[in-house]
Amino acid sequence: MNPEVSGKIEGIAQDRTHGAGWLSREAIGVMKLATERSEAETVAQFLDELSEVAAKLIQTRPSMASITNAISRFVYEVLQRSKDEEDLDSLRSFAGTKGDELIKDSMEAALKAAEEGALVIEDGDILMTCSYSATICETLRIAKSKGKGIEVIALESKSYGEATARELKSHGIPVQVIPDNAIGEHISPLKKVFVGADSILGDGTLINGTPTYELASAAKRAGIPFYSVCESVKLDVRSQRPRLEKGFDLIPPHLITGIITEEGMIKPREVIDRMKRFSKWVNISIVKGMGREITAGGSSSS
Repeated sequence: MNPEVSGKIEGIAQDRTHGAGWLSREAIGVMKLATERSEAETVAQFLDELSEVAAKLIQTRPSMASITNAISRFVYEVLQRSKDEEDLDSLRSFAGTKGDELIKDSMEAALKAAEEGALVIEDGDILMTCSYSATICETLRIAKSKGKGIEVIALESKSYGEATARELKSHGIPVQVIPDNAIGEHISPLKKVFVGADSILGDGTLINGTPTYELASAAKRAGIPFYSVCESVKLDVRSQRPRLEKGFDLIPPHLITGIITEEGMIKPREVIDRMKRFSKWVNISIVKGMGREITAGGSSSS
């Protein structure tokens, strides 16, 4: 594998600053880089090189369905094109263009999800969030730009609360960062809880950074609506529940009021129906082809 490509993959594996949406776009960028750095002399060799990179990327962050879905779609599109395209240079050019298209689609979906999330926020709302989500920050920015006076309480979530606070303050949004163990002391004035998502499983379970489970549980006890805002590419169609990375929580569907995507709000029980369109990319057991198998659970075999 090209050393520059390997270095980018390792960067994604070690990244603890950015959210899943950003990392999925970065992963597509790695696939584009792999097409540019490819030394393949035939279409078959080119596909096998991309397969190796795709397998490594899918393994890097198993809790983030958006990386699996984004890479799987890239693989699917290139594989489909290769059935009718025998010229290597043309296929390489198609792969680069498709990568740009998928990155653009992801950015537009994230913005639309944020716009849908902002519609749920009302003037005067006091909101709580945790971990870091660029989509949540954008949701709150849009709400503020619509003239809604809001206040935000962000849990420390290691250093993610401070990152959230810096971004929100740059948009003129009042924000207070509190310790994770102080949720109970600040829950009573809240109107809603908003968090992002690393993955949404088929049964509506949310995977997100710690301490999302504690926050969701506290919100449920207090009767406060709990929303996750994310792109639909974060819906996880893999047949097996992914290995949970350290620092991530599983939030069961009964704690979730609604999941807000670029297509509007859905209930956790409706997630499975929305996943159907991804099945052709991540064919449940797998993304197949290109000389190897990439299992949705994160392993690969030649």
